[in-house]
Amino acid sequence: MNKITLLGTGCPSPSHIRFGPSVLVESNNSKFLFDSGSGVTQRLSQIDIKPAELDSVFITHMHSDHIVDLYQVYISGWHTGREGPFIVYGPRGISEHFEGIIKAYNKELSNRIEWEKRPNEKGLEYKIVEIDETLDVSKQNIQIKAIEVDHHPVEPAYGYKIILENEKRIVISGDTRYSDNLIKAAEGADVLVHEVFIELKFNESRMSEQTVKNIKDYHTSPEDVGKVASKAGVKKLLLTHFVPPVFDEEELKERISKYFTGEIIVGRDLTSIEL
Repeated sequence: MNKITLLGTGCPSPSHIRFGPSVLVESNNSKFLFDSGSGVTQRLSQIDIKPAELDSVFITHMHSDHIVDLYQVYISGWHTGREGPFIVYGPRGISEHFEGIIKAYNKELSNRIEWEKRPNEKGLEYKIVEIDETLDVSKQNIQIKAIEVDHHPVEPAYGYKIILENEKRIVISGDTRYSDNLIKAAEGADVLVHEVFIELKFNESRMSEQTVKNIKDYHTSPEDVGKVASKAGVKKLLLTHFVPPVFDEEELKERISKYFTGEIIVGRDLTSIEL
């Protein structure tokens, strides 16, 4: 069985409908998590998956909404019986970030270890791998490659290409503006999981006009998402990371379908696709 599940489809704006960005890819008994937005372990619980079952975590970039629950995935993996190290692949800076979290929780964690006497202490070990665009991880019939995307000024930022059983291809955009590099990597993909910026209404109490311009500038408009999917010739377009989290779904699909005539799925938290 090969399956993609959107655990969270939101953005930095708080939403009880759309949790923080996170994607789960399953292939037979392997489970890979892409980003760890807020509420990711609760969504895993809803589909009856323990954090201990995750093989590894892949981070797209160092924006808070994509990494905020990384420690929760780590510690809850230990709580649910992980017996080996917690493995994270991510961009430059992810190691310093994770070490900082461990340091912040050191006293609390030491107390837990001493008092709770859990038998799986090796589950607290961790391996943080800082990647570049040459990343190529293989496990059995699964291959995961990094794709450098354009989320400037956040650098580096990556998407991921997952090849299952040498034939099924999934591409996850991460956060990016229109990216030729992503188009090339996504050619003929079975599923393209892509972010989308719909609109950001100006509110003078919490933003400037430059705020709206800059946020729009480093994400992908519906029209550009359609162009990316069309040029790549993907079979399915699965939308996620919606800015804002509440919008007119039919209008969004209409804007994209002017450029992409394939299947468009407006993702929701826990939307799943089997391949």
